[in-house]
Amino acid sequence: MNTVSAKYYDGKSAQQQSVVLRIADGLLQIQAGSLLREAPLSSVNISSKLGNTPRLLKFADGGHCEVQDHATFEALLKAAGVQPQSLLSRLEHGWHHALAATLLALVFVLASFYWGLPWVADIAAARIPARIALSIDTRVLETFDNGLMQASKLSVVRQQYLTRRFASLKKTDALPPPQLKFRNSKNIGANAFALPGGTIVVTDQLVALAGNDEEILAVLAHERGHVSERHPLRQILQSSVVGLAMTWYLGDISSLLAAAPTVLLETSYSRNFERRADQYSAKMLLLNKISPTRLADILEKLESSHAEKNVTQHPSSKLAELFSSHPDTTERIKELRNFTAQ
Repeated sequence: MNTVSAKYYDGKSAQQQSVVLRIADGLLQIQAGSLLREAPLSSVNISSKLGNTPRLLKFADGGHCEVQDHATFEALLKAAGVQPQSLLSRLEHGWHHALAATLLALVFVLASFYWGLPWVADIAAARIPARIALSIDTRVLETFDNGLMQASKLSVVRQQYLTRRFASLKKTDALPPPQLKFRNSKNIGANAFALPGGTIVVTDQLVALAGNDEEILAVLAHERGHVSERHPLRQILQSSVVGLAMTWYLGDISSLLAAAPTVLLETSYSRNFERRADQYSAKMLLLNKISPTRLADILEKLESSHAEKNVTQHPSSKLAELFSSHPDTTERIKELRNFTAQ
C-alpha cells in the first residue's frame, strides 16, 4: 500500500478534513476531493513514534496532519527511503536499551555521591568564612550542653595543664592553637571530637581512660588533623548538600547552624578522613619525639570501651559515636604501628 489515511488541519481554522497521504519523488502529497497539497518531505517536521499517540506531520505555514496508522505510515516512509523509527521509538521497544540507560543513570548517581559530592564539599568548605565556622561551634556546644554533656569535673589546673601541653607542641601547619573544651558525658563516654571552627571537645571519660598524657595528646593531634583538612565542615556540607549550598549562597546561616549539631552527632567520618587524621597525628607526634603508637594504644582502649558500652546499653539509647571506633580500627592500629616501625 502506497497511501495512508490521515486527518488534515490547515492551521487557519479548527476544521478537520480526512485525507490520503502518499510520498512520491521526495514530495509529501495530501489529497482529498479537490484538495491537493504537496510539500518537500524534508521540510515536514515528523514527530517520533510514541506508543499509540498519533504521528504529527507539521508544515511551515502552521498546517499539520495526524496519522493514527503507525505501521502503514512507517512502511510508506521506509519505501521512500526514510528511517521510519526514531531513537526514542527504538528505545521504547528495546528493553535492553532501557536497561542500559537505567544502569548508566545509576552509575552516574553513585559516582556523583562517592566522588562528585565530596569534591564539591571540599571546595565549598574552603569558602565558608571563619566567622560562620566559629558560630557553628557555638551552636553545637549550646545544643550538646543542654543534656548530652555537662560541665567537666576535671580540676581547672588539670584542664589548663593539658591545654598548655598541647599548645606547646610543634605543628605541621600554620593553624592557630585549637580551643580545647572539656566536658563530662556518661552518654557519649570516652570521646574527643573536632568542630568546624577548630574547637576540640574532650570528655572526662577519655582523660580517665588514657594511660598517660601522651595518649591524650595523640588523640588531640588526630582531632587537629580533622580541623586542618576541614573534615567536620565537609561532613556537614556532604550530609545536607542541597539546603546548605543554598544557605551558603544566600548568606542566611540559620539553616546551617540548625543542621550542624544533628549532622555531627549522627554521622561518622569516612575511612579516608580517619586515615588522613591518623597520618597527621603520627607526623605531629614524631615531630615532638612522641611515638605514634600512643595513638594506637588509645584506639585499642577506645575500641574496647565502646564495645563494652554497646553490650550493656539498650539499643534505643545508643548514641552515634563521635570518635573513630569504626569497623576498620584494627587496620588503623596496624598502620600506625607500621608507621612507627618505618
